[in-house]
Amino acid sequence: MRMAFSADAWYGPQGHESRVDLTTVSRSDLRWYCFLGAWRIEHGTTDISPPWGWTPLFDAFYGVRDVMESASEGAMHDRIDFTENDEHIRILRRGDDLVLSPTYTEAEIVCRVDEFVEAGRDFIRRELAVVVADHPALAMNPTARQLADEVGLALGP
Repeated sequence: MRMAFSADAWYGPQGHESRVDLTTVSRSDLRWYCFLGAWRIEHGTTDISPPWGWTPLFDAFYGVRDVMESASEGAMHDRIDFTENDEHIRILRRGDDLVLSPTYTEAEIVCRVDEFVEAGRDFIRRELAVVVADHPALAMNPTARQLADEVGLALGP
């Protein structure tokens, strides 16, 4: 299983991008308004990536993190919602497997719980490191630091 993100735009409160202080921007603003792009979700040859390309990065982080946590605790059902519309990815646990079924396509992915957790942790580590490298002030943001700590990513002092 692989998740990746390609940034299409830095987007803050519209028209105020240069005035947003990334060291203090709120969790909700990070989650819903900043760092939009195309989120890729693939397993083998199956692709269940959202087709609209404007998924907020931190919203993807939190959706994945929540499923990682609930699946690890044995939850039978979960879902990843999208801020920008009513679509979602249904998550159903079958034994040691997760079945990911999006509402926006007929395709589905079946993977082991531990495979999803590992892919999710890798996704958050990799993409958070990229966005912090591109926007160093974000490394001082408490929300970004907490998320980094949760996945074992050191953001520095």
